[in-house]
Amino acid sequence: EYLRLEEEERIREIQKKVVGMYSEHPWPGGTRNADEEMGWRLRVLGIQKEDYQGKRVLEMGCGTGEYALWYAVNGAKEVVGVDLSDGSLAIARESAVTKQIKNVQFIKQDVLNLDLPDNSFDYAYSVGMLMITGDPYRGFQHLCRVTKPGGIVIVSLYNAYSRFILRIKQTICKILGGDDIDKRVRIAKWLFPLTINSLDKRYHGVNTEEIIYDIFGFPHESVHTAGEVLQWFDKNNIDYIGSFAPLRLKDYIYAFSLPEYKEFRATFSGFPLMRLVGDFLSRLSTTVLKPKFNKEGGVIFERPSEFSMLLCQLIWLFFGTRFNCFTVAGRKKR
Repeated sequence: EYLRLEEEERIREIQKKVVGMYSEHPWPGGTRNADEEMGWRLRVLGIQKEDYQGKRVLEMGCGTGEYALWYAVNGAKEVVGVDLSDGSLAIARESAVTKQIKNVQFIKQDVLNLDLPDNSFDYAYSVGMLMITGDPYRGFQHLCRVTKPGGIVIVSLYNAYSRFILRIKQTICKILGGDDIDKRVRIAKWLFPLTINSLDKRYHGVNTEEIIYDIFGFPHESVHTAGEVLQWFDKNNIDYIGSFAPLRLKDYIYAFSLPEYKEFRATFSGFPLMRLVGDFLSRLSTTVLKPKFNKEGGVIFERPSEFSMLLCQLIWLFFGTRFNCFTVAGRKKR
């Protein structure tokens, strides 16, 4: 009992610091262009429009709401965004009013103690949030719990491989700046201007200050491997659908053959090597390996082997500043 209380106190302290930072420095501040990335991301994940159009959708850790608003505009019947940051939620709600989007609501709740009914959403996802909560697996269990059997579950987390080089830079800032996140950010600006410049270009020069706080000022994070997340899926009766970036080499050829890559290519601003590799693979994909399709016309991605996951994650080491998160999609068993 003592250990449990101690653990809960640890998590509360993490939440207090994280929520405080993102309330003061909301990221991405309502300016992220979800259109340029969602089309390709969802196709590579094996998600079809029918999975969310006309459906009830949940986002855990919605931040300033760009993804939730995207689903609301692109056919979801109802979208619920959950977050604890008042600053982020205020921006999300203002964006919904400004854009006159009425089928979305943003509510303040703790994702580790989510007070929503079991089996109440057709499609539930969390992008880049659970790893800053102090207990990402508990949050993932809630994500699965509220999803209906047959529904979609998507989770995005920092990857232990792709985040490796960036974590070295973050550790240097932590050592020099201590618990003072403003000092860490000042040190990062001095020591790592090229990294910051690349990230700034990726987001087209909007909310530069918030990017730096999100990368170098964060109070807490955990990193995860693809194998670990697939174990989470197995424990919670979720069947693997796909991953972004892919976890099998052959799936990259298919991914870059998709027309949606052309729009996503804009997010490689600031990462010329990645754009070069992507364009090469896009040209190579004219000789694409034919994927398997299900009866609804969706692509069937085979579950990756341990060797394939290791190989792909080692490749991610070289592209971690741009792809420090990885996303895995699954379907809850009926």
